[in-house]
Amino acid sequence: MVLRSVICSLCTLAGTLLLQAQTITVVEEGADRPLEGVQVLAKFSRPLGTTNVNGQVRVVADLGSDTLSFIVPGHPVVRIAWDDVVRRGYRVALVVVPFQMPEMVVSANRWEQDGTRVPDRITVMRAADVAFHNPGTSADLLQQSGEVFVQKTQQAGGSPMLRGFAANRVLIVVDGVRMNNAIYRAGNLQNVINVDVHAVEHAEVVYGPGAMTYGSDAIGGVMDFRLLRPGFSADSGLLVRGTSYLRSASAANELAGHVDLGIGSRKFAFVGSASLTGYGDLRMGSDGLDDYLRPWYVRTFNGVDSQVVNVDPKLQMGTAFENYAYMAKLAYRPIHGLEVGLNGYYTTTSDHPRYDAMITARGDGSARWAVWNYGPQAWRMISGEVSHIAKRGPWTKAHLVIASQRYDESRTQRGFRQTEITLQKEQVDGLWLNLDLQKFLGKRVQLLYGAEAIHNLVGSHAAQHETVDDAYQNINARYPDGSTWWTGSVYVGAMADLTQRLTLSAGARYSRSGLEATFDTTLFPYPTTHTSLNNGALTGNMGAAWRPGTAWKLAIDLSTGFRSPNIDDVGKVFSNEPGTVIVPNPDLGPEYAYSAELSVEKTILDRVKLSGSLFYILVDDVMVRRPYDLNGADSIFYEGSLSRVDAIQNVAQARVWGGTFSMEAILFAGFSAEVRYTGQSGSEDAEDGVSVVPLRHSPPSFGRIGLRWAHGRVDLRALFSFSDGFTTEELAPTEKDKPIYALDAAGDPFCPPWQVLDVKGSIRVTPAVLLSVGVENVLDARYRTYSSGMTSPGRNFIVALRATF
Repeated sequence: MVLRSVICSLCTLAGTLLLQAQTITVVEEGADRPLEGVQVLAKFSRPLGTTNVNGQVRVVADLGSDTLSFIVPGHPVVRIAWDDVVRRGYRVALVVVPFQMPEMVVSANRWEQDGTRVPDRITVMRAADVAFHNPGTSADLLQQSGEVFVQKTQQAGGSPMLRGFAANRVLIVVDGVRMNNAIYRAGNLQNVINVDVHAVEHAEVVYGPGAMTYGSDAIGGVMDFRLLRPGFSADSGLLVRGTSYLRSASAANELAGHVDLGIGSRKFAFVGSASLTGYGDLRMGSDGLDDYLRPWYVRTFNGVDSQVVNVDPKLQMGTAFENYAYMAKLAYRPIHGLEVGLNGYYTTTSDHPRYDAMITARGDGSARWAVWNYGPQAWRMISGEVSHIAKRGPWTKAHLVIASQRYDESRTQRGFRQTEITLQKEQVDGLWLNLDLQKFLGKRVQLLYGAEAIHNLVGSHAAQHETVDDAYQNINARYPDGSTWWTGSVYVGAMADLTQRLTLSAGARYSRSGLEATFDTTLFPYPTTHTSLNNGALTGNMGAAWRPGTAWKLAIDLSTGFRSPNIDDVGKVFSNEPGTVIVPNPDLGPEYAYSAELSVEKTILDRVKLSGSLFYILVDDVMVRRPYDLNGADSIFYEGSLSRVDAIQNVAQARVWGGTFSMEAILFAGFSAEVRYTGQSGSEDAEDGVSVVPLRHSPPSFGRIGLRWAHGRVDLRALFSFSDGFTTEELAPTEKDKPIYALDAAGDPFCPPWQVLDVKGSIRVTPAVLLSVGVENVLDARYRTYSSGMTSPGRNFIVALRATF
C-alpha cells in the first residue's frame, strides 16, 4: 500500500513537471517568423506570460479545458482552446493585419509612443528591413528606406541629407547617446558608418529641428539607432538566442560576416556581437556618361609616381576598405522596475583613399595627388545606464546614461611626384550624460523632462615627413591642440490627450555652450593666441495630432532648433590661402532654425495607407565665411603680403521648403505596392547680401516605387529608385569647382538624373534560416548621386544567409 502511494505520488509529480515544462511557440503565419512580445492570457484575462525573442512562452498552469488568448500589436486577437494548442504541437500562428495597429516610435521624445499621438514625420526601419535588404552599412540602410538621400565621397562613407541639411546640422544618436562631437564639420561627414548595421534592432529618422529633445545640431533631423538589447528570461529557465550572417556582393567583391549571441536569466542578461566586412574596388555600371569613368590612377614604382592607364576604367581603383564592429551589453535587474546596464562599442575602418581627391587632375592633366588617405576612422563608447519604473514619486519612468566616447581620425597626403608627406591625426575624448524622465499625470497627460551635459577634449597633431632623408618636422595642426567644447541643457515638455482624438504636445529647452582654444603661434603666425565662446539658446516646439476617425491623422508641428559653434567652426579655418587670412571671431554665436510642418495620413479600408507632409525651415544667423575687420582693419600683412581678413560669422539666412508623399497598398493575392517621393528646394544668402544661391545640402527630388509579392515563406520585391538632376545654375557655388560632376555641352558641370531597378527576394528555408538573393541596378546604369565623389555600384549580385537560434 505504501509502495503504491509512493508510485502514485511520483507519477503525479512527474505529470506536473511535464505539464510545467510545456512551451508554446508563436510565429507569424506563412513566414514562420517567431513573434516576440505576444501576451498569452487564460480565462478571465489571467496572464500566463509573454513570448521571448524566440517567440516562446512557458506555460506553468494546468489549463484543462481553458481557452487561451494571444494578443500582440499588428495582429488580430486569436483565441484557441488548450486542447487545440496541444493538437497543434504547441505552435500557434498569427495573421498579420497591416495598417491596423499604430506604429510605436521612440525618437520623437526618447520614450516609446503611439505614432498617431506624435506630430512629427518619422521614418522607421526595423530588424526585418535589415534582414531583407542586407545593407552593407548604416548609410545604405538609411538610403534603402527610400526617404533619406545619402551622399558618398568614397565607399567607406555615407553622409545623410535631411531636409536640406547634413553633417554637423543633423544628429546621430546611438542607444540614446549622441555621436556628434566637437569636430563634426560642415562638409560631408561619413561617421554614420561607425554604427554597425548588422546589430541594428530598430532605427528611426525624425525630420526637422529636434532641439527640445536632443539639443544642438538637430536642425535637419535626428537619426536614432537602437542596437541589440539583452533579453531576460520570463521564467526560471535560461534564454539563449543568436544570429549568424554571411553576405557576398559582386560589385565590390564584398564579403561580410556577423555573429551575435544573447544569454538571459531572470536577473542577468548579456548580448554580444561582431561584424567584419571587406570591400574590394567598386565597379560602376556600363550604361551612362563617360565622364564618370576612371581612365587613370597613380601607382608608385621604386619610389617614383606614375600615372597609369586603367585598363578597366569602370573599376574605381582606390575604393577598397575594411570595416570592423564589436559590441557587448550586460544588464542586471535586481528588482522589478529597476535595470542597470553596462555597454561597450568599438568600430573602426582600415585606411581608405578619398576618392574624389584621387581623381583630381591639374591643369596639364597630371594627377594632383599621389596619396590622399583617411586613416582608420575609429569610434569607441563605454556607457552605463540605469532605468527605473516607479509607482509614485517625481517620475513614472526614468533613464540615466553616462557615456565615455573616443573618436579617432587621421589624414595622409602627398602630392604627385612630391617627396613631402603631410600627416594629421585628431582625436576627441568626451563625457556624455543624459537624464530623461517621464511622469504620467493621470491617464491623459505625460510630463517629459530631463537634462544633458557634454564635455569634449580635442587633440590634434600634424607633421611633415620628408621621404628623401626620412626627416620629420612638426607643422600646424588641423585644430588647436587641447581645445575644449562643452554644452549643458535642461528641458521640459508635455503631451496631453485633450480628447480621445486630439493630442497636444509642447516643450522648451535651454542650452548653454562654450569652447576654449589656444593657438600655437610658433608653428603658424595666428593673429590671436586665444579665443573663447560662451552662449545660450532657448528653443521649443508645439504640435497637435488630430485623429478625426480611426483611419485619419492630421498633424501640425511648429519647432525651433539651433547649432552651437564647435571647434571645427573656430579652429580649422585658420589656413593660409593666397590673398586671405582667416581669424577667430569671439562673437560667433549659435544659428537658429524655425520650422513649420503640416502632415496628413489616411488609411482606406485597411488596404491603402496614404501619407503626405509639407514643410518650411528658416535658419537665421547661419555660420558662413565672410570678410571681417580685425582691430578695425579689413586687411593685414601676412607672410609678407597684404591679405584680406575673413572670419566665420552669423550673417546669412538659409531656407528650405518642400514636401514628402508615400503610399502603401495591399493589392491582391499576396501583392502589395509602395510609392515614396521627396521634393525640396533650398537657398541661402549670397556673399553680396542681396541675391540668393542654391543650398549645398539640398538634393534633387528623389523617390522609390516598389512592387512586392509575398506568399508563405517567399518574399519577392522589385524596387525602382530615381532622382532628378541639377543644371549648372541649380548647383550650389561651392559644388561647381569640384571634379565630381559631368560636363554639359558648354563644358559646365551638372548633375544628370538617374533611375535604378533592383530585384530582391528571400525564402525562409526553415523557421531559423533565411536565404536572400538579389540583383541591384539590374540595368547596369552608370550614375553618380548628387554631390558624391564616387560613382554608384553597377549591376550587383547579392547572396546572404542568415540563421537564428
